[in-house]
Amino acid sequence: MFVVVPAGGSRSKAPAMPNRAKDFFRYLPLSERDEQWGLYVTAGGFNAIAPGDPYPRPGHPRGYSFSMSQGRSLPEYQVLYITRGEGEFESKPSGPKRVAAGSAILLFPGVWHRYRPSPDVGWDEYWISYNGPYMERLLRYGFISPQTPVLKTGLDYILLHAYLTFLDRLRSEPVGFQQLLASSAMEILAAVLGASRGQGTGGRMHELVCRAKSLLETQVETIPTMKKLAASLGLSTTHFYRVFREHTGLTPYQYHLQLRIERAKQMLLGTTSSVKEIANALAFESPFHFSNAFKRKTGMSPSQWRT
Repeated sequence: MFVVVPAGGSRSKAPAMPNRAKDFFRYLPLSERDEQWGLYVTAGGFNAIAPGDPYPRPGHPRGYSFSMSQGRSLPEYQVLYITRGEGEFESKPSGPKRVAAGSAILLFPGVWHRYRPSPDVGWDEYWISYNGPYMERLLRYGFISPQTPVLKTGLDYILLHAYLTFLDRLRSEPVGFQQLLASSAMEILAAVLGASRGQGTGGRMHELVCRAKSLLETQVETIPTMKKLAASLGLSTTHFYRVFREHTGLTPYQYHLQLRIERAKQMLLGTTSSVKEIANALAFESPFHFSNAFKRKTGMSPSQWRT
């Protein structure tokens, strides 16, 4: 069932960020099959809270609505994205936190919390609720933590676009509805963590890693000297390796090898070059080393890939 709440007053848009959503939220029934997928969405929506508006909006089911005096605990995970305004948040693990535009709020099952926009300013919020064994895995390996529920993401277009796509799917119920919503949930969480990591390590470092990736992409047919590459970016080799891995999850050599394997795939399918010629063209030590590296990455030999 759709639950639509009329907008209360004017709202602002994040700079240079399209915002097509109207106030809307929806809670979903779940089947056993939905839960077996491993990640399932239970609710989501968007609200533009004008200065002085009551908060939260009326109409939420019991257990989801709350007051600042009492707070609440949810039975699932929830991620909110604030694109305009400011407010406050508090949970037992984190204590009180200020919330500004360009922040994401992560809520955890069974963790008491409360939050609200500033009565003088209001805010615009996108939100999604989901659960499943996959979330427990992310929590167990430290990708998310109740101790750091408020993440600075900036006004990130990729994150906003993920929420808008989610809302479109929530309204239209395309074929494969719950599975598509689950993919939206994954995209939103990945965008939140990626944007937060970029903010935390600084815009300059993000820019340097992008430059390094571009330079590596132009040197697929050679073996670059990482010391020289680091120096060209004004970094020591050690600092370059650390920053690159923080941003990509790979060392520069691993990233470069991945680029060479991708180029090899293209050459195997798009040319008549032999395995030996491709190995030489991509600066592998020998066809044997090329075949080994290719099989480790793809699970197939170059010849099997070609056929």
